[in-house]
Amino acid sequence: MEWGAEDAIAIAGTGFSGVAVGLQLMRALPAGATLCVLGREPQPGRGVAYGTACDSHLLNVPAGRLGWDPQDEGGFARWLVAAGQEVQPADFVPRCWMADYLRAQWDQGLAEARARGVRVQTGLSGLRSLRRLHHGWRLETEDGRTGQAAQVLLATGHLPPQAPSLGPGGDWQAPGFWPDPWQRPADWAPAPDAEVLLVGSGLTAVDLIIELRDRGHRGRIHLVSRRGQMPQPHRVAEARPRPGLQPVARLGADLHPRAALAEVRAWVREAEAEGLDWRDVMASLRAGTPRLWQRLSLRDRQQFLRHLQPWWDTHRHRMAPSLWQRLQDDRAAGGLLSWTGRLAGVQRVEDGAGWRVTVQPRGGGAAQTLQVQAVVNCTGPSGRLRDARDPLLAALRDRGLLSADALGLGLLVDAQHHPLDCCGVPVEDLYYVGPMLKAQHWEAIAIPELRVHAQQAASSILDRRAALLDEAWAAAA
Repeated sequence: MEWGAEDAIAIAGTGFSGVAVGLQLMRALPAGATLCVLGREPQPGRGVAYGTACDSHLLNVPAGRLGWDPQDEGGFARWLVAAGQEVQPADFVPRCWMADYLRAQWDQGLAEARARGVRVQTGLSGLRSLRRLHHGWRLETEDGRTGQAAQVLLATGHLPPQAPSLGPGGDWQAPGFWPDPWQRPADWAPAPDAEVLLVGSGLTAVDLIIELRDRGHRGRIHLVSRRGQMPQPHRVAEARPRPGLQPVARLGADLHPRAALAEVRAWVREAEAEGLDWRDVMASLRAGTPRLWQRLSLRDRQQFLRHLQPWWDTHRHRMAPSLWQRLQDDRAAGGLLSWTGRLAGVQRVEDGAGWRVTVQPRGGGAAQTLQVQAVVNCTGPSGRLRDARDPLLAALRDRGLLSADALGLGLLVDAQHHPLDCCGVPVEDLYYVGPMLKAQHWEAIAIPELRVHAQQAASSILDRRAALLDEAWAAAA
């Protein structure tokens, strides 16, 4: 064994979830405890979301609500001010600043834990395999090093996006096609005047548009999505909802998506009559959304995903006001065009300088043909565990230690964040925190929710560690 210990705790993943759990544990573990941190990223907290090099990629939650600790949500904004940034709590700031904040918090927590005698082992590469021992787990990193831990937390983040069908002649492996927008070369850029097609019109597409324009791209950018909807903007100086606005409490026991939507629209009208707007209603729904989701039957969840999710996503997952204005200006100048429909075919241009893409409009009508140089999949990350290509998740799934939900949104866990195996039994001493909690909570992909799950999982880990130590002492007595 090269690292770890028989009673160690291991964290696999160094994105936000792994960092938040790690900070909670480093704060609470006693002297002599061992914590092992494994991750592909060289810097904790700098994953896909916050590792962007584009300063115009902004957080879509005001800075004053993004502290990593649920008991200190203003910590991020205070840290920015202390670091010399002129920031107000209502500001939408660059995402890369979050990576800097998480790194600073990590370094501070690491130094304080080690000063108290906690053995924190870092610098380990990503976790490749996990095998059950008689007591605890045997772990192997991607560079072949082996270790041991009593408890393991999986914080593996989002799965790569699923590439949609391109229609006849389409091949995502063809030159100029990018099935995963975050796996492009750092210097990737189409010709400055080339036309580009983005499949999807959500926040991932917004990122690509802003990045291309920041790099000086002048060509038209086309968006194709089945509903043609884009994220709505936050308000300037985003405010909290008015105290007492709690429409969730008004929903009865007989809950169905259509009825709930009608109620939400009624609440919006009431809010507008009182000088508020729909954003106040969406904000007031947020804390109760997990309970609402869990009350829906499987059939009702399917109906929600089929008919209401596009509306929900564009109103719930909003963009910074300044980015929204940039897109409106781009659209008004003719540089940004949206198409509502699906891709119906792809053909190589005769001179090899691009592709002809056929778009079939939603609801029928004449197909449109676009000539573009690049096509990028911007449909967003996947939660389909059954399609996971990550060796660790795929192996755990195939061995029956992870269980996917019926709708392909993520994986199933119990109240202590233990994954459920293929028989629905919690896997002892294994934990999960991350966006695949969406399967059970729906609201589980943003910092305000993930930091709470991180705190809960850390508490479960610490309680279990105490129980294991008691068992060991009793056996030795």
